Amino acid sequence: MLLIILTTQAPCPAALQVKQVTCNGWRDAWRLRNAQCEMVIVPQVGRVMSFARIGGKSVLWNNAAIQGQTVLKDDHEWHNFGGDKVWPTQQDWWEWYTDRKGWPPPYFSDAAPQTAEPIEGGVRMTSPKSPEFGTRTIREFVMDADKPLVYVRQWFKKEDGRPVTMSLWTVTQVRKPDYAILPAGPLTDGRPYKMLGEIVPSRLKLSAGCVAIRNDEQKPQKIGTALDAANQSDWVAGVFGDELFIESRRVGTPDPNYPDGNCQGEIYTAPARDGSYVELELLSPLRDLKPGETLRDDAVWQIIRLKQNAPEQAAAEARQAHAVGLSLLSRQG
Repeated sequence: MLLIILTTQAPCPAALQVKQVTCNGWRDAWRLRNAQCEMVIVPQVGRVMSFARIGGKSVLWNNAAIQGQTVLKDDHEWHNFGGDKVWPTQQDWWEWYTDRKGWPPPYFSDAAPQTAEPIEGGVRMTSPKSPEFGTRTIREFVMDADKPLVYVRQWFKKEDGRPVTMSLWTVTQVRKPDYAILPAGPLTDGRPYKMLGEIVPSRLKLSAGCVAIRNDEQKPQKIGTALDAANQSDWVAGVFGDELFIESRRVGTPDPNYPDGNCQGEIYTAPARDGSYVELELLSPLRDLKPGETLRDDAVWQIIRLKQNAPEQAAAEARQAHAVGLSLLSRQG
């Protein structure tokens, strides 16, 4: 359940509201709302915590056990708030830059409080500078005035320190979907996906050029895919009844420097003991950054109504929605 208390409102077009609110105990959150959808951004934990159609349930998973809490300094623990955030590079490289041995995530990319301010049509959220990477993460969430769609401008800004190799890696934790979908990629060991962990065969289905995966109650699972030959596969989605949530990135060129063995998209499914959430993940190519440089990789979020809840139909409608996202990305990029 999402509890929101209105505090202040920013000037914006009549069809769109940008208001500062209290959300589940977090003060100074921001709510973007039009006639079709709403999004809640919580800078106190550096992430998006809600995205929903008006009158509907948020697609994002929230960890009710730690709602309203904040992490004011690095305690070397993982605070799994849920929602959507950005990680800085391939996970097994974290130890190159931090004192972590692969886990937990770097504090300044996961749990550190951030600042937020209203911009035209939305909100800008800025992280503190990471001492390990010498970078700030900047994300601007701009909601369409009429549609259930948000354009996300997002980039790393390298300010100082030694060169670092980074990937703009978004991790969107959604509540348990009927299934999650990735577009199939080139064959890896005879499969159009890469096994990044154990897979329960009965939970995975290949159809309509896509890979659909469902949670297993006992075992975590993780898969990834590379860009297809037509460069049209930079998206990931989850299906919730008659709704499909999809994130799209810009069409890229197949790049051998994507993380995790050239994966542009990944899905992780958590078992029941961890909350049965699913992580929808999109990754940029790895890039070397020096002071004064940026790494940007924008995204488009959408919630669409499905005509039929079946993997084949959902895949077809996801591709149509992705085409809309790509059109926006190409115009605004």
